[in-house]
Order: sequence, then C-alpha cells, then structure tokens
Amino acid sequence: MNLVSLPADAPFLDALAAKWLERAGDELARGLILLPTRRAARALSEAFLRAGDGRPLLLPRITALGALDEAPLTLAGALDLPPAVETAQRLAALSRLILALPEARGGVRTADRAWMLAQELAALMDEAERAELDLPEALARAADAEHAEHWRVTLEFLDIVTRAWPAWLAGQGLMNPAERQVRLLKAQAAAWEDQAPDEPVWVAGTTGGIPAVARLLRSVARLPHGLVVLPGLDHTLPDDAWDALDESHPQAGLRRLLQGLGATRADVSEWRTAGGRVRTLSQALLPAASLQAWRAPSAIDTSNLLRLEPADQQEEAVAIALVLRDALEQPGARAALVT
Repeated sequence: MNLVSLPADAPFLDALAAKWLERAGDELARGLILLPTRRAARALSEAFLRAGDGRPLLLPRITALGALDEAPLTLAGALDLPPAVETAQRLAALSRLILALPEARGGVRTADRAWMLAQELAALMDEAERAELDLPEALARAADAEHAEHWRVTLEFLDIVTRAWPAWLAGQGLMNPAERQVRLLKAQAAAWEDQAPDEPVWVAGTTGGIPAVARLLRSVARLPHGLVVLPGLDHTLPDDAWDALDESHPQAGLRRLLQGLGATRADVSEWRTAGGRVRTLSQALLPAASLQAWRAPSAIDTSNLLRLEPADQQEEAVAIALVLRDALEQPGARAALVT
C-alpha cells in the first residue's frame, strides 16, 4: 500500500511539488494529482512555479476531488449522469416548495424565511448524500415517541426533501451536486480497481472524511503508480494514546482513515521528520487517558513565536488586524488567521 505523510510543520503543497519534480524526471506532465478543493489545486500550480524558479513547466493534471467530471480521467465520460442542479436554481425551487406548504406543516409566508430554510434543507441533503445515508429511512428511525406530535410536523415539512424534491429533480433531469460527486468518486474508484492506469496518480491533502473519498484513497493506494499523501499524520504519538483518541482530536480523522484502509501508522512512510514544534504540539494534545505520559520537552523552539496577552477582546482584535495588515504590506508574505 502506497502511503506517505508530511508533518504539520512542512509547507505541504511546496513539498508535494518538489517531490513530484524529483520523481517525475523528464515526464513531469505525465500523471494526475487530486486535491481536496479547487483552491488547493490552484495553489499547487503556484507551488510548481516556485519549485521551478519561475521557468515554464508542463504540469501534470491537477484536479479537485469535487471536479472529477471536469478532468479527463479514466472514465472519459463513460458515466451518463444528469448534470448537477445549480446552487441558485436549487435554493429558488426549494423556496417555492416551502412557500407552498401550509403553516400547519411547517410552511412560512415570507420569501426571506423560505430562502433560509431552503439553505438548511440543501445542507441537510448534501450532508446525508456525502455520508451515503438514506435520508427517508434515517428520519423515520429518528422519530421520538415522547415528542410524537412535534416530530410529525417536522416529518411533514421534511417531505420536501424526501418526496417533493426528488420528484422535482427527476422532472428537470438534474441531480443534487453531492450525490453526483459521490457517484463519480465511487465510479472512478471502481474503474481504477478494474484497470490500473499506467501513469502516476497521487491523492494528497485529504483525510477521507467522506466514505466515497475514502474508497478512492484505498483504490489509489493500491495502484502500481498510485500514492496517497496524508497531511500531518502524528508518528510521535504513543500507541496507547493513538488508540485512545476521541473524535474531537485533530488526529481522529486520520486514524479513522487508516482503519478504513486496513493500515497502521507503521505502513505510512514519512517524507520528512517532524520538527520540535510538532512534537511539542503532539504532547500538548495528548488525550486525557494518556496524560500520565506527558512530559515537558527539553527544549521548545520559540523562534518567531509571539505570545500576546491582550487586556480585552477589543485589544485582541486590534492586534490581529495590525498583524494581518502588516503581512499585506510585505511582498510575498503569507498570513492566516485561525480562530
């Protein structure tokens, strides 16, 4: 199984571009790199330019996982899927269905409120479809006898997404975007399992939180020229702490992915050893059950690290704004606000 990881302190896309250049030799443009988002795909193209010192390069195909139908992949258009409904069209149609409901069944009378509910229904459908959950069945199972009347009204309102909306989509010859994405991912995984491509295929930067993505990762990891590049896998975490991780821990998604792949951390090669700050952060985030293993690192790298203790939220906000403003005035500087 072809699995590698980059530590959290590595510039992920720059390291990815450098490794592709190192391995590709004279066949730089031959192959495919899949990333979680279109933004990441654009950023990787920029990373290749930096790695090539600005000289013109023929790049491999770089595609977002959510845009498989826009890339010339193995399927080559063999799937005959309806197009995805556009966001604005979906919200407008859902709003009309909501406004048509009587208030006793959860309907509303104002367009702005209907639009808000349409956004919530769209998000519910997307979440269920990405999780490959049968929404009507799941809603029926969730019925609570203690709140039967309230739940009956809720179910009648949700008839929009379980009955009315599927009928509307069928009449328009359209699909929900999340369902279409899932079917493309599953079909691509099956195609590669049936016939492995003769060129490199890398999937990088995703933790496989969507079941269909996890299956695609499993397929790619088994390809002769496939590679899955995991972001920030903690190889320093003790095994007992790894086993005790709860779902709120930053490493929980990677652990779940490895379990789904039938792999362990020992199966994942490291492209680069984690620095001292990563090890310090790993210690700080030990699960409660493993706190007995905590020990203060002998030396903590605090270079370029500033701890600010503002007197109040206003002072904090001003300080953050000034730091970001300063970064904007530095040519080539990159800044991120994590809150």
